[in-house]
Amino acid sequence: MLKRFFITGTDTSVGKTVVSRALLQALASSGKSVAGYK
Repeated sequence: MLKRFFITGTDTSVGKTVVSRALLQALASSGKSVAGYK
């Protein structure tokens, strides 16, 4: 099943990339196939 996440924030420099990276790493570590786009 294809699932998608959209990470958004209220301003610049609020940690969107950090959160996205951590989420991708956690999903990949659990065996999921992941891809990030910016």
